[in-house]
Amino acid sequence: MSLAFMRPVKREDFDAILELAKVSGGGMTNLPSDADALRPRVEFAADSFTGNPTEPSGEVYMMVLEQDGKVLGTAAVFSAVGLEYGFVNYRINKTVHASKQLKKRVERRLLVPTHDFTGASEVGSLFLSPEARGGGFGKFLAKARYLFIAQHRNLVADPVCAELRGWRAPDGKQPFWESLGKLFFDMEFEDADLANSAMGNQIISDLMPRHPIYVALLPEAAKACLGKPHDSALPAYNMLLKEGFAFNRYIDVFDGGPLVDARIDDLKTVKESRLYPVVIGDPGEAPLFLMTAGYLQTFRVTRAPAKIDGEAMMISKDAAQRLGVKAGDELRAVKW
Repeated sequence: MSLAFMRPVKREDFDAILELAKVSGGGMTNLPSDADALRPRVEFAADSFTGNPTEPSGEVYMMVLEQDGKVLGTAAVFSAVGLEYGFVNYRINKTVHASKQLKKRVERRLLVPTHDFTGASEVGSLFLSPEARGGGFGKFLAKARYLFIAQHRNLVADPVCAELRGWRAPDGKQPFWESLGKLFFDMEFEDADLANSAMGNQIISDLMPRHPIYVALLPEAAKACLGKPHDSALPAYNMLLKEGFAFNRYIDVFDGGPLVDARIDDLKTVKESRLYPVVIGDPGEAPLFLMTAGYLQTFRVTRAPAKIDGEAMMISKDAAQRLGVKAGDELRAVKW
């Protein structure tokens, strides 16, 4: 079995990505299981790598994990979100009501619509085929995005955020949507999510509440969902926190899932990665590194043993082939 590696998405990956989307369980706006909604996203992402960008302008840098010719997963970096229609979230704020006459002071939470992350970058679209789970590939996919950012600082806006799927009941019910969003969008969650995937964020700006919502008016089941990730998204949430992201009381307008954010310079992978000249040889029983090379279309990431040799890094011939590098070229690496 050859080394797995990450590379930019290509149009011919569409069928494989659609199969992944179909087993994702739904709720991933950027990885819809509807072919008509997914195809333009894949095509736009493929074109983002070939368009010679010079600044963050809304590109989507989707990458796929490949091993032995099979696509096993996806992950993406969105260079700047919401530039056309805005990027809307709720922020959970606190308000205070006080009455001197009654000697009463009451604190309440408010869901306030914000555009605080319009123009920020985003990491998302992380999904791993069930057959590939258990080999550390989820971590591989996540960290590959940060190595992409480190290699393309001029193309990715700062700060960076990430949205996670909100909690759903075992029967598929989404209490936050049922109690709030559905009243304004007048459609089921899956239909609204698909419409958002196909048509973009304008429908959110058009139909979502325009004024703050008192959390006290929501049912208890909906309150319990605020900032709570889907059970299947909890490992990804914890990885984001370990990477340096923080939950600052921003939530998704559809399912109430958490939005986390960080400054790029605070990302663990970015801070700890180093540049090395390449030496090709036998690193032996050396520690594992996640390593990357290339720019845009030639960007690659793989995981392999590597030995630091002075200022250089020794990697195997197989790793060099996956990265598309030769002796003397430069790679970026971080300890696994």
